[in-house]
Amino acid sequence: MCEYIMQIKMLSDTLIGSGEGFGATIDTDIIFDNVGIPYIPAKRVKGLLRDSARNINKMFSQSFPKYDLPDYKVLFGDPGKDYSCPIKISDFYIHEYDANYKWLDYYLKQAAYENFLSKDLTVDYFTNIRKSTTVDDKGIAKKHSLRTYRVLSKDPVFTGKLNVEIDSEGDTQKFEKLLVFACQNLKSMGTKRNRGLGEIECKLYKDNKDLNESIFKELEEECKK
Repeated sequence: MCEYIMQIKMLSDTLIGSGEGFGATIDTDIIFDNVGIPYIPAKRVKGLLRDSARNINKMFSQSFPKYDLPDYKVLFGDPGKDYSCPIKISDFYIHEYDANYKWLDYYLKQAAYENFLSKDLTVDYFTNIRKSTTVDDKGIAKKHSLRTYRVLSKDPVFTGKLNVEIDSEGDTQKFEKLLVFACQNLKSMGTKRNRGLGEIECKLYKDNKDLNESIFKELEEECKK
């Protein structure tokens, strides 16, 4: 089994929607834990990586068919099949999440700090509020179309683990290349992307080594042949 570390940096505000609102004030909210720290569910990341890897397969088959990349379905699974895919992805958390969670959980339970610290204050630290309306053909806002949503502020870096279990070492290297290209190709996530939200940058690491540089250098050499 090979373990990789994937980093996702928020280059713009991002709406990783929870599918729920918040009371009567926020129509669409983000995902955060019980102390208010936002995180990215593994299922979201896997879906985005799968779509990105599928696009990589298409691009390479059209522009560089001699470059040997495996089918994305082998790594990410194929709906309806009776076997599990070899990749397992964790939820993604901010740097030093465990330590932050431990102390926030402790102080939130202390009555002496209830006037200085709350789950809502933690959420507010990582987020900001956006509003939008729907306009008609004349550019006038439609009645009752105002929507309020909470977005994750730009700059945080989220980290998660990718475990890949492939028997053959040669196949592992091929899937590693596919993962690197899929990460590099993944440029956005979340909703409201047509409004400037969700721009991200992804990198893949193995044994504390950034794989992007070495694999892209290899691709460059192959293109020169």
